[in-house]
Amino acid sequence: MRNSKPVSALLTLITVSMLFSGIAFGDSDYYASVQKICNAYQITVDYGRMSLMDLEAGDKEFTLSVKSTRSQFDRVMLIGFYAAGKAMNYHKVPIRKVTVVISVEYKGAQNIVASATRENIMKFVNGELTSTEFVRRVKFD
Repeated sequence: MRNSKPVSALLTLITVSMLFSGIAFGDSDYYASVQKICNAYQITVDYGRMSLMDLEAGDKEFTLSVKSTRSQFDRVMLIGFYAAGKAMNYHKVPIRKVTVVISVEYKGAQNIVASATRENIMKFVNGELTSTEFVRRVKFD
């Protein structure tokens, strides 16, 4: 009977670890898909520059930070949204909002922050919106 407490504590620790690692691996798969799509368009994205935060009602918000030249920020932004949307479709992640932060080097670092809803991103990814129509629906902060 003396050994039951340590065994119980160990089993609890293992169970909690498995729960958290499952969540981390789920995010990691999503991040890997976003990274793979961005790399296909020659945009470098690090895991440390991606964030998937929980919102109320089980929804999530995805934030992606990328670097761009001054003349390419719109292309980089569109590819960031496209990659996030394609990965959402593939992994079935309940993301409500995606924010892309583009760091542009021009007389120091300037950040352009753009946000879009899942609905608009899915329309863009599925070809229901052109890139021009999509950009009109993007909110710039």
